[in-house]
Amino acid sequence: MIVKETRIKTGSGHKALAAHVLRGEKNEAILVLEGSEYWLKDWVKEAKREGLTYGLRHIAFNPEQTMTDTELSEFADRICEELKADKASRALILHQKDGKRHGHLILPEWQHNHVLSSRFSYMRLEKVARLEEIRLGHSLIAGRHDAALATALHREGKHSEAQLVEALIPDGTVLPRAAYTSQARRITERQALDLPALKKEIVALWQQSGEKLPAFRRLLQEQGLVMREGDKSNTRPGAHIIETADGTLIGSFTRLTKIRMKDFRALLMQEALPAAEPRLVRSVAARARRLSPLSARPPRALPPDAMIVPLRREPRSRPTVTSLTQTHTLNPGFAHYLTDWKKEVARCEHIIRQNPLSLYGPVPTRDQVFQNILREIKPLQIKLKKAKQTLDLAHQEREAAYASLLGGLTGRRHKADEAFEKAILILAEILRYLIETLLYLFGLREKPPHPLTLPVPTARERSLENYYDQKKKYISVLLDKERTLSLLRALYQKSMAQRKEEQSKAETAYRPTLEAAQNRLRHLRQLPGLHKDLDEATRKAFFRAQHTGQLEQALKILQTHALKTDQPQNGFFKSETEATTRQKPAPNPQTTQRPSVTPSPF
Repeated sequence: MIVKETRIKTGSGHKALAAHVLRGEKNEAILVLEGSEYWLKDWVKEAKREGLTYGLRHIAFNPEQTMTDTELSEFADRICEELKADKASRALILHQKDGKRHGHLILPEWQHNHVLSSRFSYMRLEKVARLEEIRLGHSLIAGRHDAALATALHREGKHSEAQLVEALIPDGTVLPRAAYTSQARRITERQALDLPALKKEIVALWQQSGEKLPAFRRLLQEQGLVMREGDKSNTRPGAHIIETADGTLIGSFTRLTKIRMKDFRALLMQEALPAAEPRLVRSVAARARRLSPLSARPPRALPPDAMIVPLRREPRSRPTVTSLTQTHTLNPGFAHYLTDWKKEVARCEHIIRQNPLSLYGPVPTRDQVFQNILREIKPLQIKLKKAKQTLDLAHQEREAAYASLLGGLTGRRHKADEAFEKAILILAEILRYLIETLLYLFGLREKPPHPLTLPVPTARERSLENYYDQKKKYISVLLDKERTLSLLRALYQKSMAQRKEEQSKAETAYRPTLEAAQNRLRHLRQLPGLHKDLDEATRKAFFRAQHTGQLEQALKILQTHALKTDQPQNGFFKSETEATTRQKPAPNPQTTQRPSVTPSPF
């Protein structure tokens, strides 16, 4: 039984998964045992509310032998027990293809009060699948984690099941690996391509070619397929992919053919070797002329004291060119030297490719900024409006209490003062949080605003009326749409000015590093061909530094030679300060002539 697990991100939503499991066109029959599309939608909403990255857990299980619907449902129960998931909150759908049924179990990531466990989930699902195969008497399928499963089963006291799983552990062979992912299969299905059929066809072509790359490339070309080097050559050198003529990716060569990367690199080296040189065969007419007695040369007359010495021809060794990626065949010191050289080149190129301005991202438009900020502060504006209405009511009650003759005796004035004080402090706290939020969203405040503290403790020593009068202007601005937009424009212009200033400082600070890397990279790229102009002693010292893996020592040797020869036209070791504009010398009062008082007519 094959069990695959996929975690659906909250931002992706539920629609693509629902369309696949509930409305799959390639299925002969779809049986929904539990759940519906509305359940999936609610689960995604709950994950968004809790701030989770993933919202759904999709587990597909496909038995090797036929299982009944009841057995598939019981297997889903065992998966829920292993993952500690709630059986009442799940969706179980059965599909039928080619007369066989397989199941799709969908679980919510948010389990009422905790997140669904994902610790070692691949191994745990394989353990449940092996135990189910043993229970039903099916043939066991080898997995990548059989050794770990056997150890876990021994720990749980299931020794007989552990021995059956131990029999599946390979002896020194490559662990099982999927030829393609489920995501790659869905992508090819949307492009009207059958990925399993293409995989079988590619394996057949590889066997037909006799595991020879040139023949395999020709067979692929006949089928309208192309094999080329992958785009991730920096992280995975030598990796090749197979795609269609229009550029649709099918998969990696090593994954599709189950060839180890080490063996594939050996095949690439064998393909790169030059073919044997053809022998020069003379034509029949040329050989006849050479053997004809008329064309024979007269024998040379040798002096009487001449000695005939046999000619000894020593075999000439043809020089071989080694790739920079195959350094294991070189001298260890020289291989270390080449490794350092490549690291320096890669480091300099990485610095040159860096762009400090990319950290700021694209410049947003004013409408986008306003729309996002208005959406963020809308709940705060509602709270501010309610607090303003509460304050107005408290103010009216306070004025009525002071206007009453018996207000001081009944305690009405005291209660009105307390209510007015609480209302104005709550309004001030909401106003403070709203203003700090605006500054933080525009990037004019480094730290996020402090959270709201409601209700606000009263402070009777404050002058509440003056405080309300001072903040009345801000309240009227933030409650008026036009005046709020005017405030947003001013804050937007200020944030853009601050952004330009930071970008200018970052570019100025980055320029010396960029120039140093460019100068260093130019030196390193000129280094392989500079030994031709060296004298014998310097060349020997340079090669000795190369073969001992000392890159900096080689650079110092060439620098010393350049200083000895005093060649101004060689700019290899020119210092970075000399490349910049020379500063003018300080004025000398003894040699500097004072300008004439009479102005020049020109």
